[in-house]
Amino acid sequence: MTSLWQDVRYGMRMLGKSPGFTVIALVTLAIGIGANTIMFNVVDTLLFRPLQVKDPDRLVYCGARFSNDRSGAFGYEMYTSMRDDNAAFSDLIAFHPFCRGGTWVRGSDTGPVNIMYASANYFSALGVDPIHGRTFLPEEERHGAELVGVLSYRMWKELGGSPEIVGQIVHANTMPCRIIGVAPKGFTGTTVTGPDIWMPLGAYGSLEERHRQQRHYPYLHLIGRLKPDLDMIAAEARLQVLTPRLKEMNRFWKDDPQLQLYLARLGRIEVEATNTLNDLKNRAMLGMVMMGVSFVILLIACLNLANMLNVQGAERQREIAIRLAIGGGRLRIVRQLSIESLLLALLGGAVAIIPTWAGIRLFNAWVAVIDRTVHIPLFLDVRVFGATLGFCLIATLLFGLQPALNLSKRDVIGDLKDAGAGVIRTPRQRRRLIPRGLPVIGQIALSVAFVMVAVLFVRTALRVAYTCPGFDLHDKIVVRIDALDGGYTPAQATNACEMLAERLKATPGIQAVGWSRGFPVGHSDPGLSDKIVEYRPGVEDDDARSLVRRGPMVFGVRGDYFEAMEVSLLQGRPFQALDSTAEAERVVILDERLAHRLRADGHVLGCLIQHGWGSELQVCRVVGVVPSLRDASGANSEWAHIYEPIPADQVPVYLHIQTSSGMESNLLRKLGPVIRQIDPRLNVVSLMSLADCHRRSPVVQGARMSADATVVFGMLAMFLAGLGLYAIMGHMVATRTREIGLRMALGASRRSVLVLVFRQNGVSTLAGLVCGILLAVGLTSLIREELQGISPMDPGSIAATVIVLAMASLLAGYIPARRAAKVDPMVALRCE
Repeated sequence: MTSLWQDVRYGMRMLGKSPGFTVIALVTLAIGIGANTIMFNVVDTLLFRPLQVKDPDRLVYCGARFSNDRSGAFGYEMYTSMRDDNAAFSDLIAFHPFCRGGTWVRGSDTGPVNIMYASANYFSALGVDPIHGRTFLPEEERHGAELVGVLSYRMWKELGGSPEIVGQIVHANTMPCRIIGVAPKGFTGTTVTGPDIWMPLGAYGSLEERHRQQRHYPYLHLIGRLKPDLDMIAAEARLQVLTPRLKEMNRFWKDDPQLQLYLARLGRIEVEATNTLNDLKNRAMLGMVMMGVSFVILLIACLNLANMLNVQGAERQREIAIRLAIGGGRLRIVRQLSIESLLLALLGGAVAIIPTWAGIRLFNAWVAVIDRTVHIPLFLDVRVFGATLGFCLIATLLFGLQPALNLSKRDVIGDLKDAGAGVIRTPRQRRRLIPRGLPVIGQIALSVAFVMVAVLFVRTALRVAYTCPGFDLHDKIVVRIDALDGGYTPAQATNACEMLAERLKATPGIQAVGWSRGFPVGHSDPGLSDKIVEYRPGVEDDDARSLVRRGPMVFGVRGDYFEAMEVSLLQGRPFQALDSTAEAERVVILDERLAHRLRADGHVLGCLIQHGWGSELQVCRVVGVVPSLRDASGANSEWAHIYEPIPADQVPVYLHIQTSSGMESNLLRKLGPVIRQIDPRLNVVSLMSLADCHRRSPVVQGARMSADATVVFGMLAMFLAGLGLYAIMGHMVATRTREIGLRMALGASRRSVLVLVFRQNGVSTLAGLVCGILLAVGLTSLIREELQGISPMDPGSIAATVIVLAMASLLAGYIPARRAAKVDPMVALRCE
């Protein structure tokens, strides 16, 4: 034990004697450990971490899987039947998986609100108690009950954070709603994207304007708490007896489904909400890519450290030779050097706490800036940090073991002669002492591959952000209007919107005004059809195949919508005022892609189509064709688009304004007061340019988040590679000081010395760039689906990566090269 303590103290002294080496090594380890801890925390939270509720391991997600790998949602009647009669769950909750956008009014304040509809036992079954007030009662889940809501902690703080808000009335989507409670801090329920307010399932038919007359419940997803004596496999087997009864309640369940149970994890719930097994595979692949990204950073850090330990070992050959000569055993030498590596790893882990803690805080702040509704509760997870630190300990010991073994087998007599006489080593001797270039090449290759991934994601984000969807985004304004909030009936609200459009047309700077209930930019709420088929009078074909695989999306429009959005009509006519009346024939305008699906030549004017859900198909006549819009990647959108006139009994939501060139910013400042002056009862919920609406869309924000993350990690990889090259070149120059001085004493110029140093750096850099590009070919093929409109072998990305890494490598070798060129020959010849 005494000798072990002596080795520890000696190791600390040796680290202190080489402050430059120690600092660079600690920074390298801290970055590698910190980056991995943060990324593993994100993956763990999104894919594997249980819900932040009572006994999360007893909670299971209940889904229905069909033979075509699609999952099915549940209706309210199906939920109540399962809740009241099942042999697997002690409690069963239901919720609508997506937050619904709306507006709230409290006094003179108004703004957007995200609503999640949940069953009355949502909070009690999860074991979550409100910090103020109460949660839902069973009778509040029924249609016609008083509208009540539980605020999220975030929304409560935005509204002032006073406990007195419990019991107050706010208006949500023009309907009075009583606040009955406040959820705990950080609680987002069963999804990563938490709502602003939870409301009972029965409120859906009252608040969602399109369902107010139909008393609908939303489609639901289910989470159950297993009975105490059951495991997940036994519970799943017991549930299968319910499928015949459930199939009778849902006409869309045409195949025989199988009820499946999964542990309730945020990642699984979010994936099941998208209804496809492929999305689960994509999410799993994304998680693997994220973990692979962080592992590459750690691997670069370990290679960096290995190179430095090899170089330092070559520098300490005289010291080791003396210790061996005076009786030090080889085992003692190996143990001493291994303890130094262990101390280095432990100190690196301690230092890594600082960047990890700071990185987690920056990550949470960054996510809040991107989307305030997203809450990823990252914290310094001891399990994840310990696992990463353990990996670094093993890697450091393994990388430190090689130079330790090599040094313990040195030729003692030869090393003492070389060191004492100051003999200049032959090229063969230098190759033996200076580490082989393979670790350096591997480090550069990994950096090249990773930086190339970062460049591809950045180019994807730029393409998404600046791709025109098929019409110019500039000089256009989108205003969201809540026409029912002022007390209008639907018919009165529609007339008020028509009057507002006519008055605005006379405003200077406004060229066209149109209305819609949803539009294909940003995050609006379009309608959807399950299928679209051609209609032939007298021919009934219930099994007719839909013209498109997905969708189509259905957009209700009115007025001069196409003119305001600068969407040209390729065929036919725009909608007219009479098309919105109840007595008029139903008409639609198709996009060009859908028109060619209906007729090969695209001439579809006068054709009859049917679209809708299940057997509820509506017959419509095609009166026009518009160009197909592009998605964020610049390619044609996968979703076909149908436009139909807004019926007289439905109120327009979005006001679209085409402005004169250069008038957009001026009208954005003045338009709100102008609308209130025309009709004070029309509530302006939001007002922004179409370009801002596009930038705030989930697709653009998702691409931005991916690009930002990969840029940060790409810069870390490049920094570590440059730091490692700087350390290696610096040590190489230090060990060859006498040789360089002798060369200069014999007449070598500073330029030739610079060339000598840069040549060794350049060979490793070139080899690393070539290997890195080959590695990048395989790596980028794994993320092909994430690259929207960009080829994995994009020449511009390859060129940018090579230039950036080559410049970083040359810069890392520049300072040591300058130091070598400034060596004083007389000083170098006198040094040992």
